[in-house]
Amino acid sequence: MKPFNAFTTEAFATYSPEKWSSNVYNLPRMRVKDNMLGLCERLQQQLANELANLEHGASDDMPNLSNQKKVDAQWIFWFRDAASRGALASFVERVKLDQTALLNIAPQDKHASIAVVLRQNELWIGLHVAAGAKVDRRNIAAKLQKGWERERLLDLFKDLPEGASVGLGDEKQMVTDANLGHLEEQAADLAQNSAAWQLGYSIAAEEVIAAELAIVDQVAEAIKALLPVYRFVTWTRDNDHIEAQKQLQEEKQQKRRQATSFSAGDKVRIMSGLFTGKIGIVQDADTKAQVKVRVGKMSVVVAGSELTLAR
Repeated sequence: MKPFNAFTTEAFATYSPEKWSSNVYNLPRMRVKDNMLGLCERLQQQLANELANLEHGASDDMPNLSNQKKVDAQWIFWFRDAASRGALASFVERVKLDQTALLNIAPQDKHASIAVVLRQNELWIGLHVAAGAKVDRRNIAAKLQKGWERERLLDLFKDLPEGASVGLGDEKQMVTDANLGHLEEQAADLAQNSAAWQLGYSIAAEEVIAAELAIVDQVAEAIKALLPVYRFVTWTRDNDHIEAQKQLQEEKQQKRRQATSFSAGDKVRIMSGLFTGKIGIVQDADTKAQVKVRVGKMSVVVAGSELTLAR
């Protein structure tokens, strides 16, 4: 288990703007990341029941292509587990193939997350739904179009720490000032605005330093208050406001139809994977959309959707 030590002035100073893109500060950033991971493990133990079925991670501590070669903060975060991510893979991967999308590989950029973020002047604790978290954003937008769902969210806001704010990008307002109309406007903006939708609050660096190890309990209480909102907005089979489950079932059926459209003896070409471009002979197809193909002296199992008839 990684140790957690009280945050220092130096930890926050590591993220001053002139250091964001410099590799000279890789070692100080690595130390902050290790300490944040220690905090993550402490929180994981303290909130074991509340964080069950969520995975945790941390952002990169060195400038690279995926963070646009700058590190302006250190994140730890919790997001949906591997099984839940797998169920949504076909949706999450439907992104435009521009440069930003191709580099958008961090899980906190594709899935709603509960995050703790250390920046130059603050420690931020909140719910983060990035532009790339398309399924969750669509789910929030659809859910908040219903008046009674907006009322439920306003009720959840009442349990959040004092000073919490909500909104897209820099357009945030205090949750104590939020009303049904504001939430309806945000629902409409979620489909059009590329800024992250965030709900959370900040603790000033000076307060974090003064709190020493007691900051763990303060962060834990904030996360406990945020988790009901996280579960309210994130997509699950039981919280599906965009008919994603129906589309997933249709995709599965389509794949099965593709697999069963091949018969033993058919000559096929493999369209992806290790054997891309290879031609083989169909030996068998099962009801799970998998096709057994003989390629030379080998037999391989390929998804029916990755095959086409060869001429």
